[in-house]
Amino acid sequence: MSRVQRFLLAAAALLALDANADIFSPGELAEPHSRWEGVSNCTECHPAGSKLAQEPCLACHVELRPRVAAGKGFHGRISREERECEKCHSEHQGKDFKLTEWGPGGMKAFGHGKTGWPLLGKHAQVKCLDCHEKRLWVEATVVKFVSEHPKRENPTMLGLSERCDSCHFDEHRGQTSKDCQTCHNEKAWKPAAGFNHQKTKYPLLGKHRGVPCEKCHPASKDESTSPDVFPKPVSMAFMKYAPIAHKECISCHEDPHKGSFGERCQSCHVVEGWLIIHNALKQTEFHDKTRYPLRGEHISVPCAACHGPFPGIAAQFKNMKFDTCVDCHVDAHVGQIQKAVAPLTSAGPKCETCHVVDGFKPTVFDQTEHEKTRYPLEGAHQVVPCNGCHVPDPRLEAKVPAAVRLFLRKRNRQDVFSAAALSLPKVNGANAPCEQCHADVHAGQFKREQTCASCHTLTAWKQLTFDHGRDTNYPLTGKHQTSSCAGCHPVATLKGIKTAKYVGVERACDACHADVHVGQFTQGTSAPKSCDACHDTADFKETTFQHRPPFTDYTLDGAHKRVACEGCHPAFQVARNVTAVRYKPVPRNCEGCHTDFHKGEFKGFLP
Repeated sequence: MSRVQRFLLAAAALLALDANADIFSPGELAEPHSRWEGVSNCTECHPAGSKLAQEPCLACHVELRPRVAAGKGFHGRISREERECEKCHSEHQGKDFKLTEWGPGGMKAFGHGKTGWPLLGKHAQVKCLDCHEKRLWVEATVVKFVSEHPKRENPTMLGLSERCDSCHFDEHRGQTSKDCQTCHNEKAWKPAAGFNHQKTKYPLLGKHRGVPCEKCHPASKDESTSPDVFPKPVSMAFMKYAPIAHKECISCHEDPHKGSFGERCQSCHVVEGWLIIHNALKQTEFHDKTRYPLRGEHISVPCAACHGPFPGIAAQFKNMKFDTCVDCHVDAHVGQIQKAVAPLTSAGPKCETCHVVDGFKPTVFDQTEHEKTRYPLEGAHQVVPCNGCHVPDPRLEAKVPAAVRLFLRKRNRQDVFSAAALSLPKVNGANAPCEQCHADVHAGQFKREQTCASCHTLTAWKQLTFDHGRDTNYPLTGKHQTSSCAGCHPVATLKGIKTAKYVGVERACDACHADVHVGQFTQGTSAPKSCDACHDTADFKETTFQHRPPFTDYTLDGAHKRVACEGCHPAFQVARNVTAVRYKPVPRNCEGCHTDFHKGEFKGFLP
């Protein structure tokens, strides 16, 4: 297209927008868009015969496209009717014109809530560019766009992550979860408003509640982090949270008895005060005369914990129930095993099936007991840790009735429940399919009726029962039987997962094998030949081809039968270090291959 034609096309486009429009540019473009200066470039932003639209803008501003499509961020949250780029970013105002107008008060007065991420607490005091700086960008599309457009007038406000650890240094040095908001909020880093020591493995009771954190969690100096690291740490010292020995009192407290009474301090002492002494040995000796001798952890339990008095309830020493654990203990599994959740209930299996008085953990529920369940453990499942299948479900603790918590509070007992999911779901009345616990590494390539057990065993994932001849309609023959699976099933990214491709694999020979004949039998012919017309899977070089119909219309007769193939079909160079045998076209008349010893004397005499 000539320069004149481009000029006329641009003029026509502008006239289509407004009958009174001038065919010349209404003003110089701003510096970031200056490369589109000139009337020949008008249609780059003003499509011929159309009004301004956001699509041409998004064609260049690719960093905004996914946000707008997902309805996220400032631009994505603008209603479709109002999302017209030129309303905020006007052009043709001159080379020095700023395309982004922050409005009264400038950038710092911008309402950050419009982005879907309101600035709360301490975040409201942070300067804009302290967060929106390139070292904190994590979105690849944003990083690439900014690097390709160095003339941008403003630093981008995109590219940040909403995760705390993307902007803040991990002050705990990997000791805790990266879900910072579990304990902290925007109001202040300290105190950690969401942290509750009672939900840890060591609930604080008695005098322990008033002990300063640093008494048990000493400060350590970080020797491995550079002071120049970004984001910068608040302190090069950090508090140690794990591991902290806490099983025995002497893990933290000095034994003034020098081991004379053993390591079980709670036999005499209680957490309410070191000087509050109860002689557990005498208590046990007395209790041994009753129908319920104290054993294991029960030895160190204060009398009042079982006998009272409790608020509104008088102390009771006679006619107490103790036939089952749930006569005193609440259902820590929140109804997964018991038929009902109540402060005291005896419905369901006995607790001693899994637990003993020496401690709630570890359990005595072993593989033999698991055989009695609806899912006996077989193969590799026998060595999987319990929590590999019975993972914590935070929804379980939410099901604990208020009456149960009140019951524990009145008796000054720990409010501790097991969140392990024991009652695993069924699907259509049967045990849940493999995908309930295992990720589908095949990314949904197989139909639902093709279960994992169709190919895999419980002994090992890679131990297969799959048979290519029986389980597919493509039996492997010849050399295919010794080929590696990966040779035909390459790794591909399906649904965001890198996995071997099994479904939709091409079956034609040339889908896996290079065409060594460089298209001589497939291109430029009305009836292309497939590889199996001459070859089979037994051996590539031993062909089924015969130099007669139906393979070819040139039958070899006489001395031609004794000529080596390469005598008529020579090799030729296709590319550097690549050769092929020429099959088409080759001469069919005598002089095409043979020297004319008669030197043309018979030309014109023979047909």
